[in-house]
Amino acid sequence: MKPSKQVSIEMETRLSSESTSSTTRMDHGESRRSWLHAVTSAIQRPYRALNSVKISATPVSIRLTREGFQVVFMAAFVLLGAVLRDVNLLIVLAGALLGLLLIQWRVCGKTLHGLTTQRRLPRSMSARRSFEIELSISNPKRWLGSWLILAQDRMVFLSRNETATPVSQGIGLLYPSIPPKSSRVQKYRCIVERRGKYQFLGIELTTRFPMGLMRGILPPKSVESFIVQPLIGRLLPSWGGLFDVHNSSAKQRRTKSTSDEGDFFGLRAYRAGDSPRWIHWRSSARRDELVVKQFQREDSRELVVLLDLFRTPQSGKEVVDAIANHEDLAVEFVATIVSQMASSNCGVITVAIADAEPVIASRVQSRSQGSGLLDRLGVATHGEGEEIFAALRLLEKDFRRIEHLIVVSTRPRIDLLQQNGESGAVVFWRSLTWLDAAADDLTKYFARGEQQTP
Repeated sequence: MKPSKQVSIEMETRLSSESTSSTTRMDHGESRRSWLHAVTSAIQRPYRALNSVKISATPVSIRLTREGFQVVFMAAFVLLGAVLRDVNLLIVLAGALLGLLLIQWRVCGKTLHGLTTQRRLPRSMSARRSFEIELSISNPKRWLGSWLILAQDRMVFLSRNETATPVSQGIGLLYPSIPPKSSRVQKYRCIVERRGKYQFLGIELTTRFPMGLMRGILPPKSVESFIVQPLIGRLLPSWGGLFDVHNSSAKQRRTKSTSDEGDFFGLRAYRAGDSPRWIHWRSSARRDELVVKQFQREDSRELVVLLDLFRTPQSGKEVVDAIANHEDLAVEFVATIVSQMASSNCGVITVAIADAEPVIASRVQSRSQGSGLLDRLGVATHGEGEEIFAALRLLEKDFRRIEHLIVVSTRPRIDLLQQNGESGAVVFWRSLTWLDAAADDLTKYFARGEQQTP
């Protein structure tokens, strides 16, 4: 009997030791899991905070539709009848109707949550020419897709005339489905009748999925503006006669060629789009700024144009529309010359704009410079007084002497030597050509472009 008691004691000791070791292993496993959970929660805490901030920054508003109001009325009517008649089936029916509203509210809000929109515009847009706009919607959610998303985009014309009524136009695009972690793109074409500055009021996303009882609205987040350039027309063969006076005098001023680009005749400040080969490093080091060489080919042309947008105070819609048409004609003529010379690289052009904010674009000879000038011509409008003298002062600062000055105006020729307060003009040009857009002086040089249908 003694050996059996000793064996039982040894077995009990072994079992107790094994249970102690297993308990120790369980404690170590639980501590390890708790440690991993604490680390994971600490890592996810910033992301959760950012997600909550994003949700509060882009709230989705839910509104009842006409069908939703009908369901609410039916649920209230059924519930009232159940209370008055003490019918349990009617209470179940009212609960089912309210459950449909709850499901609609939850799904409608989660469908729009997190959606981001992006609009892509072409590089340049011209009036009365169709251009394409691309709208893309991205769904960053991991599991839930989005269905029946209506994107509404609205465009507004920003007129400088404060008394003018704002003109806006909207368009809607339907996206049937947007799967998780993906995006969908749709395009539409539009035509803008007037040049100038326009603004997008943002893309508003709405949905009535799944039952149409509520409408979820994701308000627009950002406002984007763009400039519509003047319509580029067609220059007639006779427009080359505008260079006759200039070419005859420019040939007498040419010097010996020192570069393969042409005749080197001066320096100017560096502008975006200039070739690094044109940089004059010695003068740049001396002036502490980049300056480039200016070249003139033997067959190149140099043109100086002054755009005078003058409008007399008139009353009557017909008179105002006629003056606006003459103004657009003058702007389109200058824009066509700029586009022709910048794209063909046949010469340089300087344009002084005498509008509400007089400005000068000096020696434009590349496409990048021409595009910037076309944007400025797109927003050019008449001023309140004689801005032509301010534009002449800008030309005088940039040029010591002008061989031939071309003035494209919306009024008959005036005496540029007259004084207007402190505004005066000094003769620093050898010859001058005045083209009146209102008197059809541009018809022998220029043909306006026609509207293009989408």
